[in-house]
Amino acid sequence: MPVAAWLLVVAAGLSAQTEPLTITVARERDALEVRFELVEPLPGPLLAALPTGAQVRVVYPVRLRVGRSFLWDRRLWRGEVTSSVAFDPVIGRYRCELVLDRVIVTTRETESPSDAVAWLRSPPAVRLDLPAERRSADLVVRVRAVFASATKWLLFPSVEGTDWVEVRLGAGT
Repeated sequence: MPVAAWLLVVAAGLSAQTEPLTITVARERDALEVRFELVEPLPGPLLAALPTGAQVRVVYPVRLRVGRSFLWDRRLWRGEVTSSVAFDPVIGRYRCELVLDRVIVTTRETESPSDAVAWLRSPPAVRLDLPAERRSADLVVRVRAVFASATKWLLFPSVEGTDWVEVRLGAGT
């Protein structure tokens, strides 16, 4: 196989790989609306714990930076968005919560386990306020999904997660 044909096959294979997370960012007048969707399936232990009554969480660390052309990007904001679901066996409903930096942003109850999984994989959008001097700057948004589990005594925590996914916003877009 010629080298050029082999490089085309490798390039096609690399472009066919999808990101583990899809990020959509909309710039509003004084804030960013960030929406993310987990493309990968949830880990098996997480799905197995869902009907047991345990609280199941997917933590989305979010990093917001100001883009620079020749130096590293300057950090503007850093926080965590936590999407959690807990099943109440008495009433047979799932309580879904979305938390931004330890503040509950929105909640919902559902009877459907598929709706509960959808809440974990694609939570509602979050709004990140921007300082007045950075509203039209080049911005970089980085997000990943983290699925954490630990032993009963929290001695040997194990953390699974996706790679970081990045979206760049040009000035004023």
